[in-house]
Amino acid sequence: MNGSSRLRSYAIAALGVALATLAGELADGRVTLADQAMLYLPAILVAALGGRGPSLVAAALSVAAFDFFFVPPRLTFAVNDARSLITFAVMFGVGTAIGSLVARLRTAEAASRERERRTAALLAFTRDAAAASEVGEVLDAARRHVTELRDDQAFVDAVGHQAAVAVGRLELASAAREAALRAKAEELRSTLLSSVSHDLRTPLAAITGMATSLRDLAGDRSAEEREALDTIVEEAQRLSRILTNLLSITKVESGAEPRREWVPLEEIIGSALTRLERELGGREIGVDVPDGALAHVDPILVEQLLLNLLENAAKHTPPGTSIDVRVSRQPDRAVLEIADRGPGVTAGARVFDKFVRGKTSAPGAGLGLAVCRGIAVAHHGGIDVAARDGGGATFAVWFPDEEPLPEPIESDAP
Repeated sequence: MNGSSRLRSYAIAALGVALATLAGELADGRVTLADQAMLYLPAILVAALGGRGPSLVAAALSVAAFDFFFVPPRLTFAVNDARSLITFAVMFGVGTAIGSLVARLRTAEAASRERERRTAALLAFTRDAAAASEVGEVLDAARRHVTELRDDQAFVDAVGHQAAVAVGRLELASAAREAALRAKAEELRSTLLSSVSHDLRTPLAAITGMATSLRDLAGDRSAEEREALDTIVEEAQRLSRILTNLLSITKVESGAEPRREWVPLEEIIGSALTRLERELGGREIGVDVPDGALAHVDPILVEQLLLNLLENAAKHTPPGTSIDVRVSRQPDRAVLEIADRGPGVTAGARVFDKFVRGKTSAPGAGLGLAVCRGIAVAHHGGIDVAARDGGGATFAVWFPDEEPLPEPIESDAP
């Protein structure tokens, strides 16, 4: 309350006491002294609307005016009857109590109106923030509403909290939209790759078969023609492996479960080495597989994984160096390792991402290692790569046992 309002409240208190005194004079002779005292209570009540100070002033003025104008001897502050002092005390006490109560109610009413105003403003901001589609709109709404209730720290804190919630909601919604778009794009790409791969397999098989036949019957052809036919066959076979990788990665990413069975890893390794005999030529191949080492895997998918790892090793390992294949059994898994003598890998390299190729000039679509990871994950296993002592890289794949390891078959022969 400012200075002029306070002065007006005190003036109203004095005016109320004066009017009560005038009413008492007009009713003098027709009412009792107690009735004249009661005329001052409305004046005190009205004064209390202006606060505790005006109510106290009104109570004091009422006692003084009642004593001066109505208590014998009149027009003096002297008191003949001591019982009048009790009347003064009760009058002042009641007036003070009523004034304090009214002042407290006024304060509570003002606080209630302020809370209502703050709540309405906060609800308005919450509504604006909920309708915002960008972070900038949330901040503009917060700035506008805070300006309306300037220096109200509680409101500023509440708006800040709600603004943080709104911004977080927008960020989550944006991330959800981006994730949905990525998922849709990935699904479209997988569908396209699968369709194209299936459509290309038949003509590619015909090209490979006819080129192989022509090469096998090229005994009387020139060296250049035989070399050209060899190139056609090799490139057709390489394209066939790329298509196989595309089909494999779309299969495992679609959530298809591998058809797992207990198979000897030695057989899968031997088949893969035979199929890549030409690509691995000139490298020393070391194979370390314990007798009877089994893995609970899909043999077709694991052979594809091994073909990709061996082909990757052949691309990066110079002729005359070694590529080592090792198998080990742990209590609940089988571990397959392929170690090469290539340039190795750098920390943080994303070698298992799709369409990511190393810095070397080796040919490829950047799918082989991504397929390896997909196959390993589909088996609820994993794959990792680390630097090899002496140079190169070691790829380790593990396949957990989904079923108990079968007991070895004992021979009845003597």
